[in-house]
Amino acid sequence: MFDARDGMWVCLIAVAVGCGGSAPEEVEERATTGAPQRIIYQSERDDGVDVWLMNGDGSEAVNLTGNAALGYNDRHPTASADGGKIAFRSDRDGNPDVFIMNADGTEQTNLSAHDATDIDPSFSPDGARITFDSDRDGNVEIYVMDADGSHQVRLTENDALDSHPFWSPDGRQITFYSNRDNLESEAMDIYVLDVDDGGVTRLTEDPSDNRYPSWSPDGRRITFSSDRDGNPEIYTMSSDGSDPVRLTDNDAPDLAPAWSPDGDWIVFRSERDGSPEIYVMRADGSEQTRLTTDGAGNSNPRWLP
Repeated sequence: MFDARDGMWVCLIAVAVGCGGSAPEEVEERATTGAPQRIIYQSERDDGVDVWLMNGDGSEAVNLTGNAALGYNDRHPTASADGGKIAFRSDRDGNPDVFIMNADGTEQTNLSAHDATDIDPSFSPDGARITFDSDRDGNVEIYVMDADGSHQVRLTENDALDSHPFWSPDGRQITFYSNRDNLESEAMDIYVLDVDDGGVTRLTEDPSDNRYPSWSPDGRRITFSSDRDGNPEIYTMSSDGSDPVRLTDNDAPDLAPAWSPDGDWIVFRSERDGSPEIYVMRADGSEQTRLTTDGAGNSNPRWLP
């Protein structure tokens, strides 16, 4: 179901030298962000939802999945640590499943192949396993499987919603958000799960809504979104939950942050300019820069190493 369209592979191979798209002055302006890595994200620009790839300055956007034209939705991409594979969510087989593909969009394969909703994949640091959340056992819990889809195992078990898992750089922990300590509330808190013994530790504890945790490459800090100051903004905290620091400050929702592989940048989604778009900023919150400008609904960004 892959649609290789309009010179996609030429553009992908020629990312470093540029092909098509932005005017030279626009590329020069974007390049001042200094974020050299590539970014994967979901976009609705083709009248549906596909997984896209662009440079860290917002240039050379390429549609990797091309299924929106067929009536399917591909969402929530995440890359392996070596940049060779991308896992994502797709409903092309009738319900949301976790798929995997090469970083150029080829060999798209259904991994979870279950009649439940399987979403939010994240690779282990060695690329051997993928964690995800699923409602296959009655409510949303965290699962793990081998990177070929085998050995699917449930990691959490409670009456709450456990969602959006993200592996730690050392492979020992998985962070996620949950309302397990306040089942009557839709507000979430950030937790970490010990992969070996299954123990769970709560990192945030306040009446606000805390979501979308993502580890820094050195494992020392976690970035997340929280509405503790009135509306969703991007924060970081130490990996034990201490020392929370607010990075964004505006009247619109800022969501779904993720650290760059070199630890210098954080990519996120914001609606500060009227529609969901992708932004980057330095890890200290400075140099906040808009990367997408089409107004088509761009969200859930992650880095492609």
